[in-house]
Amino acid sequence: MSSVVWAAGTKIKMSSTPWDVPHLADGAPEPQADPDRITVLNMRFCPFASRTILVLLTKNIPFDVVNINLKKKPDWFLEKTDGTVSVIKYKGKYILESLVNSDFVDEMEPSTALHPKDPLEKAMGRLLVEKAGKMVRPFYGIMMAKGETTKEVKEKRKEIFNEMKKTLEYMDKELKKKGSKFISGNCVGMTDLMVWPWIERLPVHNILFPGEGMEFPSELTSLHAWIKNMWEVPAIKMYGLEGAAHAKFYTQYFSEHCDFDMLLTKGA
Repeated sequence: MSSVVWAAGTKIKMSSTPWDVPHLADGAPEPQADPDRITVLNMRFCPFASRTILVLLTKNIPFDVVNINLKKKPDWFLEKTDGTVSVIKYKGKYILESLVNSDFVDEMEPSTALHPKDPLEKAMGRLLVEKAGKMVRPFYGIMMAKGETTKEVKEKRKEIFNEMKKTLEYMDKELKKKGSKFISGNCVGMTDLMVWPWIERLPVHNILFPGEGMEFPSELTSLHAWIKNMWEVPAIKMYGLEGAAHAKFYTQYFSEHCDFDMLLTKGA
């Protein structure tokens, strides 16, 4: 079921999914929230915030979403948080940082725990998340590369891509070693969900910079198999976006004007 509303003169499509709501900008008041129900302060294209949403969906916990325009942040958002997403609002408290609030969500419903019970396994999974996190800086660095000439910029992009590739090779090696469907075993777990958002967005580089050798490395067969399995996870089927949508967003994000609601705008 869907409906249409008008926001800032633009016709917006609304649907039944809680994240399909316009992003609030400066001047917008803080929406009222049910204190006994999780509200996620989110940005639809943010990989960090995606972690929290995927955990909630995987655990089948009901939640509401307040999307935030990160270029023009509302005053109340800046006052009550550190200005980044995701944030979970629950019982009047604001729980920052995606790793922290994802763990909080997991502990709310221990019967569907996404972390392994074994403390050692849990620690090793978190270490993998930290190591995989090394791809974050080069992921953005490729799109922000600078140089005196076009050739220098392309060379810089390729250099940064090769840096990121080292992390992908590490992930492939770990998956090969485990020999399981997911990093967490035969079922998707917290480690998988915490590293997935940047893998989902990897196609943007080859879309934005075609012919520059930024295709996903075909030799990383275990990582390829894992990606295929992850796209079958119900939460990712619901919330994940194709590379073209992410690429369209990033072409705007590094400029002054960014349409955070481009997925909602009629005809988009």
